[in-house]
Amino acid sequence: MAIARFENIAINNLTFGASAFGEQSTTITKWFDTRATVSNVSNGMRISEKYRLYSDMINFKLNYTPNIKTIVDNQDQYSITYRALDWRINDVRESDDRMSVTILAHRNNPATAV
Repeated sequence: MAIARFENIAINNLTFGASAFGEQSTTITKWFDTRATVSNVSNGMRISEKYRLYSDMINFKLNYTPNIKTIVDNQDQYSITYRALDWRINDVRESDDRMSVTILAHRNNPATAV
């Protein structure tokens, strides 16, 4: 069983755009710093015919605040910076009494040739 620990994280706003040629871009802007209980870190690897895809999952538990409610309502517009890496929100689970929120986040590393 893993040990949960408090870690510093940054919450970011995501802005999506497209160039004149139709290339998609994502701009990450820091919104605020906070501390979360980090737990259940999991690293996975999937192998296709030509590539290995590494993906990581992690749980961030935060207190339920107005800013966190905004993230819960608009998960696709926010990301989390943890250990200088960008984590995208995959799923959000509110506690029954709305005292805390658990955010499941993922990060994909680049595909590597087999």
